[in-house]
Amino acid sequence: MTPTQIRAELDARNMSIRDLAEATGIAENKLTKSLGKVGRRITYDEMQAIQGVLDPADLEPRIRTVPVLGSVPAGKFTAALQTGGRRMAVSDPETPHNAYALTVVGNSMDLIVPNGTMLVIDPDDKALWPGRRYVIENADGETTFKEFQADPARLVPCSSDDSHREILLGDEPIKVVGRVYSYSLRDSDLPMRRT
Repeated sequence: MTPTQIRAELDARNMSIRDLAEATGIAENKLTKSLGKVGRRITYDEMQAIQGVLDPADLEPRIRTVPVLGSVPAGKFTAALQTGGRRMAVSDPETPHNAYALTVVGNSMDLIVPNGTMLVIDPDDKALWPGRRYVIENADGETTFKEFQADPARLVPCSSDDSHREILLGDEPIKVVGRVYSYSLRDSDLPMRRT
C-alpha cells in the first residue's frame, strides 16, 4: 500500500492517524511523517501492521472506532464541551453499538481515572446500579461524571480532593445520560511523579 492508499483507506473508514497508531502500535508521529509531506519511509514491519488493520479489499475496519463527542466534567454539574469529528479506536468487540467517548475534565473521580481519561459511554444502559459509574445531566442541561450508590441514592465522587461532595438524588430532577462502559488512557497522559 502506498501512503496515498493508506490515507484513502483511513478516510473510507472514518479513522484518523491516531486511530491507526493505536490499532497498530506504531508511534503517531511516525505515521504522521510517513503519510504526510515529510515522506518518512514505512518499514516492512510497520506496513505489515498497517495492512493487518487496513485490508483494502474489506471496508470493515478490524479495529472498531467510536465518535469522540466532547468532554464531561468530573466535579460539580457544569455545561459539557461538545465537539466532534474525532474517533477513538476501541479494542473490546463487545463495546455497545451506540457507544461514544467523552474526555474527563476535573478531579472528582481521580481515584478511578485521572483528568484527561477517555470514557466510553453506553447511552442505552441507564439503569442505576450501586458501584457503577454514570454521566448524569441536571434540569439545566449540565452534566457530571460520578459513581452511583444507594441507601440513600446519591452520586459519589471518588477523589483524593476532599472538597468534592456527594450529590443526593431526589432534591432536583436528573437524567441518566449513560453508563460508563470502559476507560482509555494513554501512558503519556498519566501525571509524572517526582522522585
